[in-house]
Amino acid sequence: MNPFSYKTHAVTVVFGKRTLVAIKESLPKDKKVRMGVIASNRNAELVDEIGKLEHVEEVFHFEKVIQHVPRTLVDEAKTFFTNKKPDILFCLGGGSAIGLGKALALEIDTELWAAPSTYSGSEMTNIYGISNDGVKTVKRDDRVHPRLVIFDPFLSLNLPLELAIPSAFNAMAHLVEAVYASEGNPITQVLAQSGLNSFMTAFEDLLQKGVLTSEINEALLFGAYLGGKVLCEVNMGLHHKTAHVLGGNFGLEHSHIHTLLLPFVLEYQWSFLQKEERDIFEGVFGEKPYYEIRKLQENLNVGYSLKKLGFEEKNINKAVDYLMEMSYANPAPLDKKRLIMMLEKMM
Repeated sequence: MNPFSYKTHAVTVVFGKRTLVAIKESLPKDKKVRMGVIASNRNAELVDEIGKLEHVEEVFHFEKVIQHVPRTLVDEAKTFFTNKKPDILFCLGGGSAIGLGKALALEIDTELWAAPSTYSGSEMTNIYGISNDGVKTVKRDDRVHPRLVIFDPFLSLNLPLELAIPSAFNAMAHLVEAVYASEGNPITQVLAQSGLNSFMTAFEDLLQKGVLTSEINEALLFGAYLGGKVLCEVNMGLHHKTAHVLGGNFGLEHSHIHTLLLPFVLEYQWSFLQKEERDIFEGVFGEKPYYEIRKLQENLNVGYSLKKLGFEEKNINKAVDYLMEMSYANPAPLDKKRLIMMLEKMM
């Protein structure tokens, strides 16, 4: 056996239970707790129900959620929660709500819980990002990893397809990068392959049925769980760094840019991947996986372009300069001309 190391994280994951039930079962039974909740106002009714639980003393609801977690929002939320001293900070929503909770976990003394309503995967990682003055800084810290994650299928079941599909491709990107990550190992590769198969089963069913059934939703949730898990256990490469630049520095929608990047970055990496890595992708997607992924996206009406997402061609060189300034492991060498060509193809 080739030697490898594998780091996993202490987190309780609850699948398939309603959020209220899972919270009730997870609360300490010997005392009442003060609970902070980060959730948009559309979840206000559920937040009210949390406040009625036997072992909840009081709930403090912070309802402002902004993509890419601006530093100003972190400061506002910190001011809101500091004097309230919540024992538990519960994040209910997509990656933006969970991302704000992660940023706060570094600054207030609390235990972090999460229940995702999309497929972003943020709830299963120790990765957080904060935007400030037009630049998004992304780091890792084990303190931001939620200690309890509730995968309640009812939270995502009614997602409109225009939100659900790019969110799922966002999570698929975590799995793709995990296959070839320099910190990868046999465990993360098996998990990544399983997650990719779960997504492909869901996408093929979605193409046939045209609606987000409970079975499709559950397959997407399981793939998202695995995507977040492996992303937490390996390093990020060109795909995620480009998403952070285009999203955090140029304001593009997070899941849309992940969706668009997926086939183009895989094509950029392709000739530098190991045979066993290419075999995994071909086993899931078929010959020329990057071509098949793009065709799948077009069939699912998420065949985006940079122009349609609001990115101006004149900013390509600036974006590539950001990518070249970063230090990160990647299968394919970071070549400025090739990176410019990749972004030009995406226009």
